[in-house]
Amino acid sequence: MLAMAVSLANPAPAATPLKTIKHIYVSPLCTGLRQNIGPAIGKVLQNDNTIAQSRPLLRGYVKATATSGLSKDLQVARVERLITPLVQNTAAIEKLLNDPYVFPKHAISDSDRQLLEIRAYLQQVVTQQKRALDVIAGFVDTEQLGQMQAAGQEALKLTQTHEIPGAQGGDSSARDAAAGPTPPPSEILNAGVSKLPQMGTDPALQENGLVVGHNPLDVFDNAIGEYQQMLQSSEGHAADLVVKALPLCGGHVPGS
Repeated sequence: MLAMAVSLANPAPAATPLKTIKHIYVSPLCTGLRQNIGPAIGKVLQNDNTIAQSRPLLRGYVKATATSGLSKDLQVARVERLITPLVQNTAAIEKLLNDPYVFPKHAISDSDRQLLEIRAYLQQVVTQQKRALDVIAGFVDTEQLGQMQAAGQEALKLTQTHEIPGAQGGDSSARDAAAGPTPPPSEILNAGVSKLPQMGTDPALQENGLVVGHNPLDVFDNAIGEYQQMLQSSEGHAADLVVKALPLCGGHVPGS
């Protein structure tokens, strides 16, 4: 629906030039639709696509973690590559929607009211997309923090080996404890994701040859799914308003 709205807000030029111009539509509403609303919707749709790309990557990470796979780092790197285009597009959308030369501070006419109403829904969309971005960026930051914590714990343990009483003497148990291998870090679970069970005790994280079921790490994918549902609703309202406004600016809605 939103894709149709952006195509209608920015109609393609006619194949045959009109010989006579009967009407010229010049109003803040029409200017806003062509110069700001249409381009903003285009970037919103790009963000939707990027956000959707994150979900299979997040699920891939969960599966790799549950099956002791080695592709976790690859999935994290792929998710990280989604952040920059989302940040850049979001900034561009906000710039379009905050144009003081197009959007009045207060609605004086009905067309002003329509323009501001469309913008309000798109601002709501941007807020929801930014929250989805926070989830994606938070996942990457948390995973990278977990790796840093694991590296720091390893270095600390090596340092403490030389400080444990008996490590150089006859206390073999202290020496063996200090020299023993560090348990594999639970990484993201140790990096600030609250109230999640440890990988070693959660049956859902064990390798059993089955499709991964409930998993505490699914929290990221589930959050993105919830934001997608919110976006669908907000974008639908914005698209409806754009379609209603188009005839006022000489646009034609197919089927009407």
